[in-house]
Amino acid sequence: MPATGYPFQMAGGMPVVTAPAGIDATTVSELRAILFEWLSRGHTTVVVDLTATQFCDSAGLRELAWAHKRAVAHGGELRLVVPAEGALQRVFTVTGATGIIPHFPTLRQALAYQPAAAARSLRWDSPPEPAGRPASAAAHVREHSGQAADRRSCAHCGAAFAPQHEDARFCGDDCRAAWNFEHLGDPDVEASALNWSIAAMSEAAARLPVVRAWDQERAFAAIGEAVWWTTMVDAILVRHYTRAYDAVMAGHTSAERRSIAETLAGLRFARNWISRGAPLGEAIEPGTGTRRITQWTWKPIPEPAYAWLPPRAEAWELARYRAYQARLAGHTIRETFGQAVTFLTLTGASAAPSTDGSNQQPS
Repeated sequence: MPATGYPFQMAGGMPVVTAPAGIDATTVSELRAILFEWLSRGHTTVVVDLTATQFCDSAGLRELAWAHKRAVAHGGELRLVVPAEGALQRVFTVTGATGIIPHFPTLRQALAYQPAAAARSLRWDSPPEPAGRPASAAAHVREHSGQAADRRSCAHCGAAFAPQHEDARFCGDDCRAAWNFEHLGDPDVEASALNWSIAAMSEAAARLPVVRAWDQERAFAAIGEAVWWTTMVDAILVRHYTRAYDAVMAGHTSAERRSIAETLAGLRFARNWISRGAPLGEAIEPGTGTRRITQWTWKPIPEPAYAWLPPRAEAWELARYRAYQARLAGHTIRETFGQAVTFLTLTGASAAPSTDGSNQQPS
């Protein structure tokens, strides 16, 4: 096995990986590597001992969830050792991970566990594609700020419709509800998905004030994580909870609505900027004498060349770029995420997911 910060041992014929005190965006790649390595060697069930772990951010939670999904697909599972008391147990409870990944208070219990012969199969959404990946022409529609909409096909019935939001996929509430019902998996998993994503977004934003400015590698990683989760939650809410999204937006003044919409569009530009491999440092001005990264500001960026994109895709990218210049450039990290996270959190609370599917868009 390659050298890693995650020591391991064999116990009861299963690999037991010992996690470090903290799992975050700077260490999660090692976790991914060792879990892939064990799976490639034919060990479909692996135990991850989190007894000594005091901190696990959204990157770590996401990696554990995906590792469990891969293991289940191969007939095994990921088992976590999470002490019954402590900060990590609270994190797993709040995010909903306790209902998704098998977890045990002691290593002995994790090793002794015998799954039922007909173990229940959880339905999982696939890991999100890398943000910023060039989308098909049908994936580009009107920006929140009011660009003229193109038409696209409904993901359920195939009818052409003019979307009201960039991430809209359905021509109406009936098709949205029907698609959600047809794709509904384990109710507990589906009901926790939105809460999990919002908790991850909030946790990523909460980390920003505590990351010291001198550690720029960690600082840029933390900002990138916050960008990713904020845009992910925005997309989930627009796609599946449109009424709640529009209702919360309607409660703001016209100026506030424009500011929120452009801030979220600007963050999508930042997400695509990062995913195309552009250094985040080119978009952020650390400043001098600032101890906290929340005081850093977004830099104005020269307009990128989008001639290689189809016309509709080019229009969307330009709309995001202009929103970035209008609402992010010259503004602090704190201002940007303060407004975006507040709006998305309120919208998520309004969506109020339930475990019986009744939260899906009512007719």
